[in-house]
Amino acid sequence: MERAKRIELAKRIIAMVDANEVEYCDEPAVELDIDRFVGRERFEKEKELFFLNRTQLLAYSADIPEPGDYYATEIAGKPILLVRGRDGRARAFLNACRHRGAQLAEGCGKAASFVCPYHAWTFALNGDLVGVPNRKAFDGLLEDRGLVELPCVETMGFLLVHPKPDGAIDADEFFGPIKDHLAGYHFENLRLVKEFSTKARINWKHAVDGGVEGYHVPFLHPETVGPMTLQQFQHLDFGLHHTLVSAMPQIMELKDKPEEEWPEYCHFSVSNAIFPNSVVIAGEAMAIFQRSDPADAPGECNYIFRLYGWGKEPTEEQAARDAYVADMLIKVAMDEDMKIQSNSQVMMEAGAVPSIILGRREQNVLRMHQNYDRLIGHNPDVALAAE
Repeated sequence: MERAKRIELAKRIIAMVDANEVEYCDEPAVELDIDRFVGRERFEKEKELFFLNRTQLLAYSADIPEPGDYYATEIAGKPILLVRGRDGRARAFLNACRHRGAQLAEGCGKAASFVCPYHAWTFALNGDLVGVPNRKAFDGLLEDRGLVELPCVETMGFLLVHPKPDGAIDADEFFGPIKDHLAGYHFENLRLVKEFSTKARINWKHAVDGGVEGYHVPFLHPETVGPMTLQQFQHLDFGLHHTLVSAMPQIMELKDKPEEEWPEYCHFSVSNAIFPNSVVIAGEAMAIFQRSDPADAPGECNYIFRLYGWGKEPTEEQAARDAYVADMLIKVAMDEDMKIQSNSQVMMEAGAVPSIILGRREQNVLRMHQNYDRLIGHNPDVALAAE
């Protein structure tokens, strides 16, 4: 989003605060079946259609900033190894040795090569097989035995990966109309501050829903981020992708300042849900990357929450501030958001919740679930009638 558009959006928020108004969407509230959170058949269909056969926004460039840096992650259970090669190029591989399938790397770090812990087969940063003990024992079967490379495109500070070796990535098509909006936030100018990951007791969609829905903020977060956030949330619809704009009370101070003195972010942050399950957030304090990959059951996901500071070389004061804010946001995510989302998941699985309702202040969630249903051919009215 260009600065002029940020200023226009800030003016809209200020006017709504002055008028004591909040945003409601034109679409009516809807009742939806809970099979979307607990059903095994739907869960498997979503994994296949949304994750294992589509381009994914898997990380930031800041996750592998320098040659030799690597980051081991996943796409719906498929192990992925992101690597920055000596040539500076970002690559993606299946994170498994081509001998007998052992995992090569865990977490993130820096390496000159990858050595399998099982039999010490060694792979270069570009995926080539460069070392095999007792090579002659394999009778010429080692040709083309490098790591399985996946399509990977780096753009605007994001790493896009297709989980199929023969897949194709069209970054313009993937981002669609949200591309220009994201480009204005300069995600390429980040550095990793802290990260947290866990197996969460939620369906993957709960985390995405919470990332771009502001209706809950003053109620669930009354002593943390709630007081820092106005209720005049703005909702931007980019087709498969959606954005929540959250303003701080300081935005009202801009009324008395010339526009050329307004800060870069105009005292609001943007939470962007990138289909299917990546939430990328930019604000004055820091940036966030959240991803919730389907695990082994509908009510489980592998949850990733990573936090980033702006600028590659922070001052000591900036680094301390970033660490403090990161700790606070991890606490909010786990002790408040994840706690209530897990509670909802357990209630659904227990049969205590026959359906859910999404109202006209939950615009992004409503539209995302309409997209999910459309893409898998699900009719919620038929599902509700059958219950």
